[in-house]
Amino acid sequence: MGWCDPCCRHRDSPITSRGGVGVKHRFFCDTLPNEADGGQVVLKGPEAKHLTSVLRLGPGDLVELFDGRGTAARAEIISGGKREIELSVVEREVDSQQSGPEVVLATAVPKGDRIRSLVEKATELGIDRMVPLKTQRSVVHPRVGKQKKMHHAVIAACKQCGRNRLMRIDPLMTWDELLAVENQSLVIGQQGAENSGESIARLLAAPHMPLVLCVGPEGGWTDGELDAAREAKATLIGVGRHTLRIETAALALAALVSASRKVED
Repeated sequence: MGWCDPCCRHRDSPITSRGGVGVKHRFFCDTLPNEADGGQVVLKGPEAKHLTSVLRLGPGDLVELFDGRGTAARAEIISGGKREIELSVVEREVDSQQSGPEVVLATAVPKGDRIRSLVEKATELGIDRMVPLKTQRSVVHPRVGKQKKMHHAVIAACKQCGRNRLMRIDPLMTWDELLAVENQSLVIGQQGAENSGESIARLLAAPHMPLVLCVGPEGGWTDGELDAAREAKATLIGVGRHTLRIETAALALAALVSASRKVED
């Protein structure tokens, strides 16, 4: 696609630069203006520094910007330094909407840097929202600083995989608090459970009920937690016959959902 006036379209292919060559570099810009606000935008902070100091891009180069809310834009660098970059929007696009319900991953938190990997992969697999979960056998309870790092991991994953909507990271919830939420479909990953991906497909057919994928700690759910889940009409889904780490079980469930979801134009 060649140069054009700023416009808005639905995304059906990657944004391309002059001559049909794909724009290689993506940057997060939560101040991306809408079509009515004109075509100028300023990129600030770490993203601006990365653009100039690491990638050595400058005036005339084309980049892709996304706002984390479903809009992306191809933009030309006009001017700037290490702290601020002025760009001119050439073309906008709006993500197609996925059919079906919001998909939430409510998961116990793994130790160390494994949480970053979990956040990145869940973002890539299209999870809409992540809820750090405190269960009776939980070991890790993320603090504010850890949640900020998780948010940065979401942005990095979106930049890499081409996703334009950020996965939300909610505050820590207890198991009882999660079960008390009304109007949701609960799915629990459980070793040895018989239900399969067919149950996921059935639950995805209820578009107005968030689908909540629940993953417990590596010590497992307690009998009391499972009893409470059954009372809440949760569906148990088998995630294999072996004992899995938190992030492995979470991504197994997320992959089942990702394979079952549809995209509508």
